[in-house]
Amino acid sequence: MTDLSLARKEPSAAEARRDLVLRAAQRVFEEKGLDGASIRLIAKAAGCTTGSIYPYFTGREEIYAELLSRSLDDYERFLTSRIVRGASPSLRFEAALSAHFEFYDKRRSDMSLALYLFNGLKPQGLTPQLDVRLNVQLGAIQAIFATCVRELTGATGREVDDEVGAHLAMLFGLLVLHHTRRTRVLRTDARVLLRRHIRQSLSRLQGGPGSA
Repeated sequence: MTDLSLARKEPSAAEARRDLVLRAAQRVFEEKGLDGASIRLIAKAAGCTTGSIYPYFTGREEIYAELLSRSLDDYERFLTSRIVRGASPSLRFEAALSAHFEFYDKRRSDMSLALYLFNGLKPQGLTPQLDVRLNVQLGAIQAIFATCVRELTGATGREVDDEVGAHLAMLFGLLVLHHTRRTRVLRTDARVLLRRHIRQSLSRLQGGPGSA
C-alpha cells in the first residue's frame, strides 16, 4: 500500500512549462539585464514561441517579479530555519546575519535579483502592483531582523529600523566585495569580516567594552 503522505506531487504540464520559462528568463536577465531582456529572447531561450508565454505572464516585468518573489520565499524560509535554532537573543542575532551571508553567497544570481542589479546600478521598480507584492515580502523579512534586534537590545521604533538597515547595508556591501573578488585586493576574507562585524555588534548592542 502506498504511503500517500510521502508521495511527491508531480507538476502539471502547465506548471512545468511555466517553470521552464522562468529558468530561461533568469538566464536572459543574467546575460542581458532587465532592460535588455525581451519576451522574444526569453521564448528563444526556453525553446518556445512568444505566444506560449503570454498565458502565464503579461510581460518581462511580471516574469522578473515572479523570480524575485520565489527567491524571497526561499530566503525567508532559510533565514527562519537558522534563527529558530538559536537558544538566546545573541545566538538568534548571529544566526540572522550569518544566514543572510550564507544564502546570497551560494545564490549569487538571487542577490542580483534582490538588488535589481540585472538593471544596473540605477533605482527602478517594476509596476505599482508588482512592487506592492514584493514590498510585502521584503517587509516580512525586515520584520524578522527587527525582532532579533528588539530581543537583543529592547530598542523600539526608528532605532530598530536604523539598526536593521545598517546591518543589511553592511551585509550586501560585503557580499558585493566577495562576489566581485575585491576582498582579495583588500587582502582580507569576507567571512573573517563577517565574524568581526557580528562580534563587535554584539558587544556594542549588549553594552560590552567599547560600546557607544
